[in-house]
Amino acid sequence: MKMEFNVNVCFSRGEFELIADAVRDKVKTEKVQNDANMLCDYMNIYDKASSIATLLKISEYEKALKISDEEEEEI
Repeated sequence: MKMEFNVNVCFSRGEFELIADAVRDKVKTEKVQNDANMLCDYMNIYDKASSIATLLKISEYEKALKISDEEEEEI
C-alpha cells in the first residue's frame, strides 16, 4: 500500500546526496539483495534522491552563472 503525504520539508543538495549514499549502502546489504521487492523499492528511492540532488546541482550552477554574468555586465 502506497501512502502519499504533502509535507513541506527543506533539504540541501548535500543532504539529498547523503540520503542517496545511505540508500545505496543499504542496497548492498545481503537482506536487501535477497529480496527483489525490497531491492526495487530501495532503488526507486535512490533514483529519486539522486535525481533531486542532480537538479539542485544544476540549479546552483545556473545561479552562479547568472550572478557571474550580472557582475560582468557591471564592469
